[in-house]
Amino acid sequence: MKNLPTDLLRTYVTIVREGGFSNAGRKLGRSQPAVSLQMNRLEELVDKPIMIRDGRSFRLTEEGQTLLDYAQRILKLNDEVLQ
Repeated sequence: MKNLPTDLLRTYVTIVREGGFSNAGRKLGRSQPAVSLQMNRLEELVDKPIMIRDGRSFRLTEEGQTLLDYAQRILKLNDEVLQ
């Protein structure tokens, strides 16, 4: 069974919320290449493409939207536990 690290999920959710990799990197204190590497790792773990990148823009695949919904719920629960 694969484990999805919460840092990868948090980066993913931040990319979507902030509208891009560079904005997410600034928000998370990471470089854009580091954010891209994290998303490559996340796609490897789920073994499906979650976004289609076109230059500086992106759109979520159907699997990516499903993952986003789960990621938001997982992170909400994680944050509640840590409070």
